[in-house]
Amino acid sequence: MSYDRRVPTDDDPSPADVSEVFQEWVSLCRTSGRGRKPVLGDKRRKKIKQAIRLYGVDACKDAIRGVTYSAWHMGHNPQGRKYDDIELILRDEKHIEMFLDLVDRFDEKLEDGFEVIEKYANEESPF
Repeated sequence: MSYDRRVPTDDDPSPADVSEVFQEWVSLCRTSGRGRKPVLGDKRRKKIKQAIRLYGVDACKDAIRGVTYSAWHMGHNPQGRKYDDIELILRDEKHIEMFLDLVDRFDEKLEDGFEVIEKYANEESPF
């Protein structure tokens, strides 16, 4: 990633920043054919603010993206249940960093795949 993920600040995140992180989570994790929309209540708002203070908006959004790369958290587990609530993703530093690591690993694999495709497209042997 091209930004500094850890940008701790004592400033209270703006309502717009909190909303941006919440909307990222809604769009990636809470799409439902049933039309129910999650609510940004006090507990969620508090977790989001805490995470933004520690990591910044972009890293919080990346951590949310990271949970989507975890088959376990997306419901491929013995319980068949998704573990993708924003309170879990942004629970603490350990969870945030775990999901950021998933993003890093996925992005590296994606970049490697593009290199192979580019070599093949340029008639170079990628293997």
